[in-house]
Amino acid sequence: MKVAIALLCVNMIVSTSLAGVVYTNGDPLADPGTHYSKSDTVSSSQFVADNFRLSSPTTVNSIRWWGAWYFFSPAVDDFTITIYENLNGLPNPSNIVAIRQTGNVSETSTGLTRSGFTLFSFQANVGAISLSNGRDYWISIVETLGTNTSQYFLWRENANGSSATSTNNGASWASRPREYAFQLEGFTNAVPEPSTTTLLVIASGMCIIRRRRRGYGNDSGTVPHS
Repeated sequence: MKVAIALLCVNMIVSTSLAGVVYTNGDPLADPGTHYSKSDTVSSSQFVADNFRLSSPTTVNSIRWWGAWYFFSPAVDDFTITIYENLNGLPNPSNIVAIRQTGNVSETSTGLTRSGFTLFSFQANVGAISLSNGRDYWISIVETLGTNTSQYFLWRENANGSSATSTNNGASWASRPREYAFQLEGFTNAVPEPSTTTLLVIASGMCIIRRRRRGYGNDSGTVPHS
């Protein structure tokens, strides 16, 4: 029983990493040469999305991104975050992995001005979104609350990279040469190489055997009571 428990503990330790940033895309602080893209449902609706690929199976529970407000910041933030499967190098509207309507977004000013706008950092808790490794996904972050056509959200972008844009609320997408600043936070479910697992199991077994020997052999020659 003790060996089984030890092996279970070893498996749990090596199969799940600590929570933290699991993916970073774009540089929100780069300047010059970095601008913004409108991602909003008002004033000629435009959605933008960026692709990403994970190296390990991952559970995402928080998403952070950077951007600015054109004209003024709304009293309440409300974003729709959508993760799509990939189809021919673009987001697949028919295969959505997760969609989150986030009214509890944390918005913090970075204190920096980039391309003439105050740069903000946004963060939203998204529950638990399970994503596979080695697959292409797309993430779209769209401000959906605003009704004032003079105010909209601008997602921080870099001129390099590849992304997608939609002018019909995500029903279809077209490619564009941009990269958007965001981070995925959560934990990876990486399974180690068999050799690593074997070594950990052997080490755990040796520790158990050593403890048993110490418990049943001492200087007085007596056997300790159970």
